[in-house]
Amino acid sequence: MINELEKIFRQSHLDIVESFKNLESSNKAKLVLDKWKRPEGGGGTTFTIHGGNFFDNCAVNFSSIKGKRLPKAALGNSLIKSSNNGYQAMGVSVISHPKNPYAPSSHMNIRLFCILEKNGDVKEWWAGGGYDLTPFFPYKEDCLQWHNDAKDLLDTYNKNFYKKFAKNCNEYFYIPHRKERRGIGGIFFDNLSKLSLDKTLFMLSDVANQYKNSYNAIVRKRKNTKYTKAQKEFQLFRRGRYAEFNLTYDRGTAFGLQSNGRIESILASLPSDVKWSYKKDKEYIKMEKRLLNYINKDWNV
Repeated sequence: MINELEKIFRQSHLDIVESFKNLESSNKAKLVLDKWKRPEGGGGTTFTIHGGNFFDNCAVNFSSIKGKRLPKAALGNSLIKSSNNGYQAMGVSVISHPKNPYAPSSHMNIRLFCILEKNGDVKEWWAGGGYDLTPFFPYKEDCLQWHNDAKDLLDTYNKNFYKKFAKNCNEYFYIPHRKERRGIGGIFFDNLSKLSLDKTLFMLSDVANQYKNSYNAIVRKRKNTKYTKAQKEFQLFRRGRYAEFNLTYDRGTAFGLQSNGRIESILASLPSDVKWSYKKDKEYIKMEKRLLNYINKDWNV
């Protein structure tokens, strides 16, 4: 059964890899497809692009790992679940950091946790996932499209999902020490077992596909926009927020570390180039003020 479940995630991984390859047209871009195994059990595939004319860097990870003791980060706010016979966790995670500051960064994740029976069958399971968008120079039409696409998809499964998952996303991707959100949101869900397993897998696959389609539609409109040196600098400073969140608050990062995961794949989500600065000039302050008006607004449609 585990092999059948893995096929769903492998296909989502492959689809997004091919989509991202089509976004990157530079012959100088470095594309890496790295298959790896984990000593404790399981493994995965990590695909990366960096140094291109579209991507500064991106990573598309597939993993399916086994273990005896479920890491705390896998549980979220749920009750502790018994994993005396071990667990299997599988998923796809995506992070993209385009070169052009007008093309937003993005993140997507789908995952399934399985508590196993003694014979290896699935005893208990729950799912999670979602996607969010982090623009630096946002457009209202892009924000609305991003959320409308998510709502249209989720409404086919449950009319209450979008409202709940969009609220979850705003709350999860919040940086307390900055008192601001990471981006304009999207959807985020965890500990989901309300649907049947088959229907949940269909939904996870659809979430990955909708992320791919929505993101491609937006970045293809913005990827050739001309930008200044100051705007590129602003993008690099704001990427610092991304790094701060991932290293301080992100449960996916915590899960990877707690499960003795592959460090190269875990940290592939970080931007390749980022800056921090104590003193900001007037132009930076002006650009940030405009951005904060977008990312601290509820775009939930």
